[in-house]
Amino acid sequence: MESWLEQVSCEIGGCKVLIQHILKKLSVIQTSPTLSTLPRSKGLVLFGKPGTGKTVLATTIAKYSNLPYYVLNSSDIYQTEEGASETKLDKVFERANQDKNSIIILDEIDMIAGKLTSKKASLDMRISSILMSLIDGLNSGVFIIGLTSRLHAVDPSFLRSGRLDDIQEIIIKIPEQRYEVLNIITQALPFRSEKEKEVILLKVSKITHGFVPSDLQSVCSQVILALIKQGREYLEINDFMQALKIVRPSNLNEFASKIPDITFSDLFGIDDIIQEIKTSVIQPFRHPESYLALGISPPKGILIHGPTGVGKTMLCSALAAEAGVNFLLVESSQIRSKVIGESEKGIAKLFSQARANSPCILFIDQIDMLLPKRGTSNSSENTSDRIVTGFLTEMDGLLTKTSKSAQIDLLVVAATNRIDSIDPAVLRPGRFDEHILIPLPDDKQRLDIIKGISSRMPIVLNDTELNQLVQRTKNWSGAELDNLFREAAMVCLRENVNNTKASIFITFIYKN
Repeated sequence: MESWLEQVSCEIGGCKVLIQHILKKLSVIQTSPTLSTLPRSKGLVLFGKPGTGKTVLATTIAKYSNLPYYVLNSSDIYQTEEGASETKLDKVFERANQDKNSIIILDEIDMIAGKLTSKKASLDMRISSILMSLIDGLNSGVFIIGLTSRLHAVDPSFLRSGRLDDIQEIIIKIPEQRYEVLNIITQALPFRSEKEKEVILLKVSKITHGFVPSDLQSVCSQVILALIKQGREYLEINDFMQALKIVRPSNLNEFASKIPDITFSDLFGIDDIIQEIKTSVIQPFRHPESYLALGISPPKGILIHGPTGVGKTMLCSALAAEAGVNFLLVESSQIRSKVIGESEKGIAKLFSQARANSPCILFIDQIDMLLPKRGTSNSSENTSDRIVTGFLTEMDGLLTKTSKSAQIDLLVVAATNRIDSIDPAVLRPGRFDEHILIPLPDDKQRLDIIKGISSRMPIVLNDTELNQLVQRTKNWSGAELDNLFREAAMVCLRENVNNTKASIFITFIYKN
């Protein structure tokens, strides 16, 4: 078994424990003939996100097992001729039963072992029924490996004891696993030295959060294309960094949205807030051990609130670029639906996606629309109340941490300008632990904002002019100050499209 494990591990990285488990089960079946008289498991179901390498893992194990094996793609079973689908499925199992020991790999098993409901087509019902009887009739030496990325779609009767009752998930989540995968993928790629290769792959593995092996394969493909295009001989770390700007985790595509290209350096007048955000959001991911040393756990949720136009959404968008982990930006209107039950499903799916691609920051904008106070809804279905309850359940279920580990996988960040309308249960400690207020800027902050905005425009203001602007813009938000300078620029262009004189900006600003 040791040599078998080494052979498989040389081709499949990141899941050695799972490989050992599968090989052990196969070894027991081959070496224990007494199992033929005892009730036993007929196989296992291997599930995981698309691209994690389920099919490659199963076929590699079968290849090095020295046993006959049969790979059946479930979509190939369906034939147009009446009865041909059932016959094709039956022939595969009949051939496997003729061998003393053999392996059957059922790829996308959810297609032929889906839940038995009245809405299913008659052909699907017949195939599922025949598959169940074929599994029950297998001899003791046949082992089934079912593969699926939709375990919830498989009928429970296939997963009961005595059938495919061993359910294993393949997870590529931690940097060490991604390093093993990258090490195998890049075996033939040109590096200056083995030492430099190790340094580069370690760095890449630490920043590719949520990447599955197929995503890492895409990164390496982009790197090779860039190397050929530039005509260089060896790969460098910058090649991988450029590739990571193109390739993103494929399993985040469903909730992916365009995040503004903003960094903390583009925000003015809120340096103290930025520092607080770094401590509350970025530090828990990079140094969770510092929280554990103090006997506390990292925050589970952070609520940013304040008047409109103070930069709440921009701050969270900048956080996406600075955090270095996966970032999901969701508008509350994307989740809320008029169809009964769809909103709750959307929330569950959102949290599931964020957790599957951890470590991840989930940013929900305008959260007051999604989670209003319970009891204020006028609808007969109490939609808002059910949405709030579903959200609280997800937060408590996914984000509760034990005192033994400070590692954080998922952090919820929300923004609102109507904190009073949010349900109190959402705001309590243990859910949204920290409330960060961004108030209207004071004189010093307005001065910083004005300096920051004017530095990007063809305008020079002296100290007197700056002070006058600060005094005349009391109680103005950052958005209003930005709009003031934009209007000044538009007046300049209306007077003369080629005009870039600073005096026209200043004249307009003082007149208004």
